[in-house]
Amino acid sequence: SVRFLHSDVTVPEFSDYRRPEVADSTKSSQPSDEARKTYSYLVTGITTVATAYVAKNVVSQFVSSMSATADVLAMSKIEVKLSEIPEGKNVCFKWRGKPLFIRHRTASEIEQEAAVELSELRDPQHDLDRVKKPEWA
Repeated sequence: SVRFLHSDVTVPEFSDYRRPEVADSTKSSQPSDEARKTYSYLVTGITTVATAYVAKNVVSQFVSSMSATADVLAMSKIEVKLSEIPEGKNVCFKWRGKPLFIRHRTASEIEQEAAVELSELRDPQHDLDRVKKPEWA
């Protein structure tokens, strides 16, 4: 019968895997130290650059897949010539699939809205705070 104890284990032989410059364990490996380190650093550097390049491409593709498509971008923009809307009239446009109402207010409408008491409003906000140009609503 065979007993497997720590004294039964043979020491592994790695001489087939060693580089010739470090094959002899009785000699100093100091003279070949620079060449071996240079090789290791070169392989590590190339691997790091390749990994960074692949990661950049993966992130770029992921971000570009989440960006808006051309038809969505086309729907998000609308150009309106305000000069073609007569004073006192409403115009309705379709924007992002929903109606957009624009009114060219007269001077009397602007004065009337400015005279409204804030306490009467459901959302108390002055008309001049709500609009950039008082003639457009």
